[in-house]
Amino acid sequence: MWFYNTYFDYKYTDITKKLDQFKASGIRVLGFFSPYDGDKTLCAGCDPLDFYSVSPQNGTIQDWKNLVAQAHKRGMKVVSYFVNIYMDENSQFFQKAQQQYGAGDRTSREVSSFTWTKNPNDPLPSLRMGPPWASSWEWSATAGAYYWKLWFGPGFNWDQPTSVAEVKRFEEFWLDTGIDGFMWDVGRLDSRFQEAAVTLPKTYTTNDKWLTFETSGATNAQALHAFGLTSWFNYSDQGNWTNDYTRLVNGQIDVNGLETQLENSDYARSVGATTHAWTIAADDDANLANHDYPSYPNDEVQRVQEAALLAGSGILYGSPMYDQYIRWSPTLRANWDRVLSTVNDNKALLPAASRDRVPAGPATTAFAERRTSEDGKQTALLVYNFSPTPSTVTVDLTGTGIDLKQQPKDLYNGGKGAKIDGAAYSVSLPGYGFTMLDVRAK
Repeated sequence: MWFYNTYFDYKYTDITKKLDQFKASGIRVLGFFSPYDGDKTLCAGCDPLDFYSVSPQNGTIQDWKNLVAQAHKRGMKVVSYFVNIYMDENSQFFQKAQQQYGAGDRTSREVSSFTWTKNPNDPLPSLRMGPPWASSWEWSATAGAYYWKLWFGPGFNWDQPTSVAEVKRFEEFWLDTGIDGFMWDVGRLDSRFQEAAVTLPKTYTTNDKWLTFETSGATNAQALHAFGLTSWFNYSDQGNWTNDYTRLVNGQIDVNGLETQLENSDYARSVGATTHAWTIAADDDANLANHDYPSYPNDEVQRVQEAALLAGSGILYGSPMYDQYIRWSPTLRANWDRVLSTVNDNKALLPAASRDRVPAGPATTAFAERRTSEDGKQTALLVYNFSPTPSTVTVDLTGTGIDLKQQPKDLYNGGKGAKIDGAAYSVSLPGYGFTMLDVRAK
């Protein structure tokens, strides 16, 4: 569950009070966009004003530390979207740097964190996290010099040790709070960025880290893994409104294409990493201001099936926006929560569990897979009907290792599933329906 905490003025104390509720709803990880003091009018609050405090409307740094500690007591993780590539030009830190530079200081911590020149024709720093237009020399009348501006303020130059030192300093500050990982703003597979992006977070504190880039996707998975990232989008970063399920129901891929996409999670699992995906949302300014978010034609059931497919297949899945989640209907929210709780309560459905496709028909609208827990003690059979109308889905259990005479347990609804009596196993599913069954392996 992701919180646009600065934009929507969420208090860390209020979120702490809801931890038990979140855990009961199947939420294992809380994400924040972003935990430091940010300008809510720029990038929905991730624009950094002060890396060493939190936004006043969110509370205090101690409130943040208490939130992390209480989440950890419940076995939950806390991560964040984090900008470590620039600082807002209105930050007090940079204001001080300009004043110091103008007074002739060239060595202070503040001044040396940034790159200055008297000649606007000098080459710009070469490792630029963003498009060319986001990088420029900017004149400072206070400093009497140009500074390198990236996005909305002075950038951190990865070829300048004193600049990198400040990045490491504020990263260590947040790692000391117990944070469990970061989605870095933009991100580049460049060795100069590697220490800040993966080496320091992995070694400075001992908790396992979720480390990824905003723009990371499965097409580049091997390079991302080699760089040291521990997760990436199972499809790609598409502004929150596209995932593997949306591409299927929109007709961009068929069930065979879906299997190809789900194999991205299999590769990640094989190298000790994960893939992630979000339910469809939108974080454009207009959407946030109006609380106007995308939905499926039959949102009450399709968003639940989306959860059952993506989370059920071992992908780290959730809501990218708490503000959207609390506006769903009570029925949708309850059923969506139940999917996540079902996944979390069964080792055969966790990301570490193996996954194998099981043949299913009708060929164009049916899909099935077997999940096996890491310890081999639990097996689950997942069956999906991607048609908007009710359908009987028949799966072929030949060669799956599933016992062909048994009474499965219905993990999602409770009670019993349809009996298995032979290799051809049929289940009746409603439109956009699914079943998650606990089955016995031979």
